[in-house]
Amino acid sequence: MENQLQFRISSGLKNIIGRDLITDDFVAIFELVKNSYDAHATKVLIEFENLNSSNAIIRITDNGKGMNYDDLINKWLFVAYSAKKDGTEDIDYRNKIQSKTFYAGAKGIGRFSCDKLGSKLLLITTRDEENSKTEQIQVDWENFEQDSKDEFINIGVTHNTLTNNPSEYESGTLLEISGIRNDSEWNYDKLIRLKNSLSKLINPFESNENRVFEIEIKAEEFLERDEKQESLNKKVNGPVTNNLLKILNQKTIKIRSEISGDGRKVKTEVSDNGIWLFTVITDNLNYPLLSDVFVELFYLNRSAKNNFTRTMGIRNTEYGSVFLYKNGIRVYPYGEPGSDPFELDKRQQARLGDRLGTQQLIGRIEIIGSNEDFKETTSRDGGLIKNQSYHQLLDYFIDVIEKLESFWLSIYKYGIDTRGYFESEDVEIKIIKSLLKIKGSDGPFEFDFNPDIISLITDTQNDNDNALTLINSIENIAIGTGNKEIISKIKKVKSTLDDALTIAEIAEEEIKEKEKEIREKETQNLFLKSVRSQDFDDLLSFMHHTGIYAQTINSYLKNISLKLSRNIDITKDDLTEIIRAISFEANKILNISEFATKANFRLKTEELEADIVNYLAEYISNILPSTNDKSLDITFQNNVNDPIIKKFKPIELNILIDNLVVNSRKAKANKLEIQLNEKNGKLTFQFKDNGQGINPKDIKRIFDFGYTTTDGSGLGLYHVNQIVNNLRGKIDVQNNTDKGVTFIITI
Repeated sequence: MENQLQFRISSGLKNIIGRDLITDDFVAIFELVKNSYDAHATKVLIEFENLNSSNAIIRITDNGKGMNYDDLINKWLFVAYSAKKDGTEDIDYRNKIQSKTFYAGAKGIGRFSCDKLGSKLLLITTRDEENSKTEQIQVDWENFEQDSKDEFINIGVTHNTLTNNPSEYESGTLLEISGIRNDSEWNYDKLIRLKNSLSKLINPFESNENRVFEIEIKAEEFLERDEKQESLNKKVNGPVTNNLLKILNQKTIKIRSEISGDGRKVKTEVSDNGIWLFTVITDNLNYPLLSDVFVELFYLNRSAKNNFTRTMGIRNTEYGSVFLYKNGIRVYPYGEPGSDPFELDKRQQARLGDRLGTQQLIGRIEIIGSNEDFKETTSRDGGLIKNQSYHQLLDYFIDVIEKLESFWLSIYKYGIDTRGYFESEDVEIKIIKSLLKIKGSDGPFEFDFNPDIISLITDTQNDNDNALTLINSIENIAIGTGNKEIISKIKKVKSTLDDALTIAEIAEEEIKEKEKEIREKETQNLFLKSVRSQDFDDLLSFMHHTGIYAQTINSYLKNISLKLSRNIDITKDDLTEIIRAISFEANKILNISEFATKANFRLKTEELEADIVNYLAEYISNILPSTNDKSLDITFQNNVNDPIIKKFKPIELNILIDNLVVNSRKAKANKLEIQLNEKNGKLTFQFKDNGQGINPKDIKRIFDFGYTTTDGSGLGLYHVNQIVNNLRGKIDVQNNTDKGVTFIITI
């Protein structure tokens, strides 16, 4: 006898589609914000309250269309059902929507992101309709975790209809999450990272005048700290903003390639420094599964990178490289700093110098419309499902990169090679084909170009060492066609360049002779090495005496610190803070005095924003040798090529270095290796000596105030740790396998 059986669903399903599935706090926030976006909200407020207590709350409020009782029963509480997917989400809301809508989410499980953030949820929602009511649901996710034998549908949630709407918006949804998970520590730095990540959630590469969507973060307990920050990028409270559009057209080469909505055509445009150069349209012969997609990439040279850092407040490598968006909403983790899902850097290593990697590229892949073949993995941080369409999209993306690389190499390295192109073609067409490596066998093409394309290309050569290579190649093309007008223009450009190169050659020898002097002058901007006036001599004498006084203060402090560490009777509560403050300032006085007498350095104690790598390198190379005795051989290696702009106090960096050097000397080391390295936009500062090392039982306490294994005060490494914390960095220490110890500071 045949029977029909049914599946039963365990309450354990909640974990599978909740916090076991969405394991990243940021992804959880993204999912909830995307739900607000899909609900046609124009504003989303994310609030954090009482973060340092057990009563912490995360509240997300939007002014979207909201839900009524029927929506709650038939949509929100209907697990894995998505009205967005079956097309009924806005069936009664169409009169308020100006155009067809594509949704950021369509799996029906994004709401379970709440479970990742906290154990309890209060949902309050009001539908945008006449005679609307405010509905409330309370969910305790822990009720689903009591017994996995309980059936999912038998565990209830509490519903109420409220008489008043507590939200500041007339319609929309409020999510209040409490019982914040222990693995979700929300501190100042994490909120800054969240804000930066949210700024890239909604496509920042273009403005959308048809859709306003504002995100704001509010965390009142950090308002006082925000007031001390000058840059908006360093403030937690306030609207989420992105200035990317302001800089992408400056000092960059841009390529944009798109496959038409019907999938039949590929249109590619190239611009330089914000000026359109040419457009090429051809049949889509290679990507039959693709339609309504485009790739937009920007090549950043050194000047463009510096401009990016000044404008955005972070380096381009810290911002991210190539992002992927679907209908304007970011697909995670593409573009994440340090992440390279397209293996661009691996590809670059195979032909270093001729290929571009994540450090030179920024841009996006955009998928438009329904495009059902491109679906996110259920885990939400795994990107797109790797099906045949995805691999074809990846091939198309690499093809666009190769075109950009061809343009870049032709303009800035090898010149233009037009061998194999038809003699009858216009000069401009030959140049475009050469720039993009287009061959006749690739199919029929349509070309459109800026009438001034030749002048615009040659104008880019002012700072290019290979300018003559490019201009000679264009001249040869022009001569081959017999175009007298273009030949005349090229000869003028070439003549101007020849004059410039002649002047450069004459000046080159003088520049070489002056280079050493110039570098010395730049160094003297920081370390005024020469003493030229009697007034300054008097100042040095004064500073020297200040050093004597400071040394006396430190002697007293050592005695006090030793008494405290040995529990000798003293009013500890009153004196501890005084000791810390006086000792820190005393070290500053000693430092200033030492540098004033030995390096004539007028050191500033106020915070400045500058290249921290250059400052450290200058200090270690110029000042440290003059203050170090010959018993310790110090070697220095700087492996960082690009500037790293940070806010820091010079005096604190000096104290940090001095204390670590003194620490090695006290450990009876005779060799100290100092290295500067950079990884993922972070500066790593390494001190490795061959001294006595640290007893493993002491290694966790060496940064404690007053703790010492020598006859010292126990303040040196405490100050080092304090300074690193001020720089929002971290310091690690480990014994070497052979001999000595290594301190690693990451800023």
